[in-house]
Amino acid sequence: MNEINYWEKFMETGKIDDFLAYKNAVKDTREMARGEKESLGEHSHAGIYTGYGDGVKG
Repeated sequence: MNEINYWEKFMETGKIDDFLAYKNAVKDTREMARGEKESLGEHSHAGIYTGYGDGVKG
């Protein structure tokens, strides 16, 4: 499978459409990585305790 290097394509052409394709590819990659972590039970808020024992949440 040929993987497109969107950044190199943008650097060659200078077109805004190629830059936006690069930004979308980066965003998609980050979202997939976040989804994989969450499916494994890892969450960004894990380990953060917000209860103070008197019913007040912070």
